[in-house]
Amino acid sequence: MKTTLIACMMLGSRLLFAQSTSDGKVVLDNDNVKVYEFDSKPGKDVCGAGKHSHPAHLTVMLSDASVTITTPDGKVSTKKIKAGTTFWSPAETHMVVNSGMGQVKCQLVEVKKKS
Repeated sequence: MKTTLIACMMLGSRLLFAQSTSDGKVVLDNDNVKVYEFDSKPGKDVCGAGKHSHPAHLTVMLSDASVTITTPDGKVSTKKIKAGTTFWSPAETHMVVNSGMGQVKCQLVEVKKKS
């Protein structure tokens, strides 16, 4: 019963913070971080529409992924990434497309600078 109550409270707080944006769904936004969740079908954009930019961020892969990345200079690379992989990226501009056969889910965590 206690576990069920905690799970319901966590789900409720997640729904409270969730809001749709054109760049994914914001699942948490507070004074310290902003967390986006992305869910991409095969052939679709993964972490933003078309060519786009991110500030420095942490990425957490929630599913296995095969993605094709195009950088502003036109360099194209394809990467396979396992679910659970976590990595830090400096501020960047790119286009990322789901080049696999299944859905790609990931979260991006932007750390807010405090003055």
